[in-house]
Amino acid sequence: MLELDKIQATDCFSATTQIPDDGVDAVITDPPYPNRMNLFDGSLVDGLAMLYLACKKAKHYVVFFWNPFDVPPPPPGWHEVARHVWHKPDAKSITHYEVIVCWSKEPKQKVSRVWSIPILDYRSLHDWKPHPTQKPVKLLRYLLEQYTTEGETVYDPFVGSGTTAVACQQMKRHFIACESNPEYAAIAASRLKEPVPEPTPATPVAEEQDGPDEITPETGDDATASAPVVAPARPKRKHVTKPKAPEAKAA
Repeated sequence: MLELDKIQATDCFSATTQIPDDGVDAVITDPPYPNRMNLFDGSLVDGLAMLYLACKKAKHYVVFFWNPFDVPPPPPGWHEVARHVWHKPDAKSITHYEVIVCWSKEPKQKVSRVWSIPILDYRSLHDWKPHPTQKPVKLLRYLLEQYTTEGETVYDPFVGSGTTAVACQQMKRHFIACESNPEYAAIAASRLKEPVPEPTPATPVAEEQDGPDEITPETGDDATASAPVVAPARPKRKHVTKPKAPEAKAA
């Protein structure tokens, strides 16, 4: 079994063979997938293959990012139970959103949500590292809150610059994290050495949509509390007495 809570600078397939079946509670990852920016062209097949292999290693969930157009179907015995949308308001690409797919062994459907979270804003400047597809820590915290509990183990075979590992560290989850690129692996390891903030509930600050007609208002640790909106009182109209018309004189 691989060492917990440490970045493994190794190929994900070599690492995965060391994880027993049902050896982790959940897999949460951003695998290489077909994209319009020609990123990670040499490992697109690896990304898809690892998702199916991950289903042998996860007890409960396999959660992954993908493009909106050709989401792969789950393997036999697994079910797609949610498809979230991550809207990126500051994206420079043509498509301003990605989907986050959840596979589960249980067929019970879960709530699909919409999160509008910038790739980078003033609150996350210190998190940003030189990786072309880095995800916000806040977004990974939401996924951890949805699909794991404190003390469980999460596997990310494509951890990149370490965002999943950082979120696990903040949310008191164990993790197994692999990255084959030595430069990215070193960045991920360095991020884990930074002070860990006091964990707080990861209730979405950005727009979260539970259904077609319901939108949850802003809440959470970064949200600004707002007073209820009260319509301004209409000014009272003054009563004006109209002057009487003069009486007609008799002829």
